[in-house]
Amino acid sequence: MNKRWVKSAGVLLFTLACVMLTAILPVKAATANSEAEIRQIMEQAFANGDLEVTITVDRTFSVSEYQAKQEADAYAAELIKLLEESALKNGKLMNGTSYSTVIANNRTATYKFDISSQFMKKVTALSSEKSAYTRALKALKTRDYTTNFYAENAMYFDTFVLALQHHPEYNYGIMVWKSADGTFGYRPSGELSTSAIKTRMAKANTKADAILKKIIEKGMTNKQKLKAIHDYLVKNCVYKDGISAGRYNDAFTAYGCLIKKEAVCQGYAAAFNLLALKSGIRSIAVTGDAGGASHAWNYVKNGSGYYYIDATWDDPMPDGGSKAKVCQDYFYLMQKKLEKKNTHTWDKTENAKKYVDYASVLQ
Repeated sequence: MNKRWVKSAGVLLFTLACVMLTAILPVKAATANSEAEIRQIMEQAFANGDLEVTITVDRTFSVSEYQAKQEADAYAAELIKLLEESALKNGKLMNGTSYSTVIANNRTATYKFDISSQFMKKVTALSSEKSAYTRALKALKTRDYTTNFYAENAMYFDTFVLALQHHPEYNYGIMVWKSADGTFGYRPSGELSTSAIKTRMAKANTKADAILKKIIEKGMTNKQKLKAIHDYLVKNCVYKDGISAGRYNDAFTAYGCLIKKEAVCQGYAAAFNLLALKSGIRSIAVTGDAGGASHAWNYVKNGSGYYYIDATWDDPMPDGGSKAKVCQDYFYLMQKKLEKKNTHTWDKTENAKKYVDYASVLQ
């Protein structure tokens, strides 16, 4: 018996004359005469929760024992490629391969591949930028900090960063991690415990529901709802100056804006997102520069139109409180109008309309 343990390797396509596959659990032997049949049987083994796949290749091998082993290993590499693809279809990433080979009469080679958890990592594979972004939003909303998301070379890692940037209402000291095996995901940075995050999010949600019950009236248009949200934040939150970036502070969150009533621009944008989405209006936070400093504001969709709203810049300093006259210089502006003010600059690609549309998964 020739046993091998190898890391996942690149392979070539091939055609087998005849292949018979079985699994470690008692199953009826199956014969595969095509790659499609091989894939189907491999995928079924994963779906069944089998711990091993046995493959018998019917083919003439060299009479030289050494050469026959080389030929058998070459076939193993080809089969491993199919096994990796089958594993991903079943939500598993192969982080190595253990197999044994027996060659009989120079005519057949039987492989036994270990597909147990020892060589598998549970993952959620992502196939497109949109699927990555929407899965990221769902993970943020549900506080999913354990799923290993996967794409080759961690392709959509930056998409996860962007989703967190667009939706600070879910950012309570959350970071995006990635690994060399192509997996990535969200986890708390350690500045807040998961229970502290849960508590803050719950309190912000409860407060947001109470606010909307008070400020949204029956029959309001979406624009009127947006104005009510904008005006509430201006009147009820004080801009908290002197907060340094790089460390967690409640002022960066919807909790800080709605519960403590003190926030920086990210906190205003986070609270605005939360209230807008609960009102059935899609919204993202836009990050850029304003007045020569880093800044955040909101981008919303109403019907077929997209508009910018900056509650922070409409909140006067010193703060006028609930009786102050609300400025609307930065309320409900189309892109050209905001650009014409020459105060705000931002990356239009990173904050495109499609990301506002993707926010529908949060409603």
